[in-house]
Amino acid sequence: MDSEKCGKCGKVATSMCINCKTAFYCSRECQKSDWKCHKTQCRSFEIVSDEKIGRLLRASRDISAGNILISESPIIIGPKWTLDEDEEMLKFTCVGCFETINTLYYKCPSCSWPACSSECIGLLNSELHDIECQFIKFGNGPKEKTNIKSIKGYFRMDTMLALKILLLQRKNPKKFQAIMDMESNEKNRLLTSNFKEAEEKILFLEENFLNPLEKAEEKNGQTILPLKDRKILHKIFGIIETNAIYINLQTGTEICGLYPTAALLQHSCLPNVSYKFDMKSGFKISVKAAKDIKKGEAFSTSYTHVLWPTSVRQQHLMDTKYFTCNCERCIDPTELGTNFATLRCIGSDEGPCNGFQTQTSKFEFSCNKCPIKVSMEHVNMITGRMNEEVDNLLSLSPNPATIEDLIEKLSPFLHPNHYLLFNLKHTLVQLYGKHKDSPYDTLSIDNYKRKLSMCEEMIKVVTALDPLSIRIAFYTSILLYEKAMCMYEMHKHKYDNIDLNEVKKCLEDAKKIISVEEDLTEGKQLLQKIENALIKF
Repeated sequence: MDSEKCGKCGKVATSMCINCKTAFYCSRECQKSDWKCHKTQCRSFEIVSDEKIGRLLRASRDISAGNILISESPIIIGPKWTLDEDEEMLKFTCVGCFETINTLYYKCPSCSWPACSSECIGLLNSELHDIECQFIKFGNGPKEKTNIKSIKGYFRMDTMLALKILLLQRKNPKKFQAIMDMESNEKNRLLTSNFKEAEEKILFLEENFLNPLEKAEEKNGQTILPLKDRKILHKIFGIIETNAIYINLQTGTEICGLYPTAALLQHSCLPNVSYKFDMKSGFKISVKAAKDIKKGEAFSTSYTHVLWPTSVRQQHLMDTKYFTCNCERCIDPTELGTNFATLRCIGSDEGPCNGFQTQTSKFEFSCNKCPIKVSMEHVNMITGRMNEEVDNLLSLSPNPATIEDLIEKLSPFLHPNHYLLFNLKHTLVQLYGKHKDSPYDTLSIDNYKRKLSMCEEMIKVVTALDPLSIRIAFYTSILLYEKAMCMYEMHKHKYDNIDLNEVKKCLEDAKKIISVEEDLTEGKQLLQKIENALIKF
């Protein structure tokens, strides 16, 4: 082996690839990732095409849980292409690092777009603001310099990622082509609201940047951007909507990135891989096997929210990705036995049957005890009104009593595990013992038992819906922590025969689960609470 050279750095090799036995390395540092020697036979996956799904990643060998499957840098990152904020609020996005800012005090010294600081690290980064800085400085600017709506209407970031991609054809043609090779769902988008929203964004880009550029090109007799028509812009927006992966910054702000291989992860409401981002390495993504994966299985993540019911998840997937999911959860009317969208049957004129209604088709709910069926339209109307009540209450910083009142009001119509009751209970268990109206020292034995029972019920639900703690680790950790604290307080007050070993196990499980979110501020704070509680034991 002395004559062999390391396949990565060229130094004298001291070990060989454990898979193919033909590639050599100088140290463990050069063969840490699951890609091993980067030869085809050593990869953990292969890229295949499916008539219905398109391109996907499939395991080329048996893979153990915890193995790194993909480790790659983004082709490009940028702010989200959708806006969630209130147009009336004085909020902007830093053009360098994409963090939310509340003032226009700082600006990029070159283009004068809003920044968190004139020395923001993202302003000079060749992979961040540097891509568009010299281009947007020649924009038209706000029409009314003192009107907040006009200012916000110009410094909008929902078009910035598309503009960055468009500018790559000049800045980095190889990256531009790599993005153009991605799926755009152009035909599916034509008659959707996504297409109409993209039209409005394209109009903004044309009026403020592209039309002035075209005039300058004509005047100077040179072409700066060969492609900048509506067709290419619609394709770019389609590529973003189809492939972009959301990235949570430490503060909770969301941005997104396009990754050449990770973009091919298939959707499943029960995913088998998890991923993390290394902020210090240019938002490099590491995709890891969350469970043992057999050869031939597709790598999957979830494109939607785990704590949405099937009908909402399906609608979201159809609206944004143009397909219907047929995973194990989606085809089960009880949603893996959780009854997360199940209604109580109100029965007939003869009285209630004490049955439950689940979605048995795309168009209706059916009772498991009587012949009564309810149309999907009627269910949506009822749950829509209830959802408004829940949202309105939770937005008002309620106390435990008002939440209990709404739970009591909705319970005759919903299964105890229904997602609307779940949302209320998840808030309630965090208030019992901490809210000024119900500190631990004032809780009765019934209050303690009520909190403990809710925690146990919801832990069963989240464990069924996210068994690998991939998508809702924060929710699960909170429930385990609240259960542990409730049991500990019950032990202190000698209310019940509590096993302190179970308390400790809840905290240890919570710590293990939340560790995947420790890079985020909220995750770090919860982890600190859990570690402080463990000190007591």
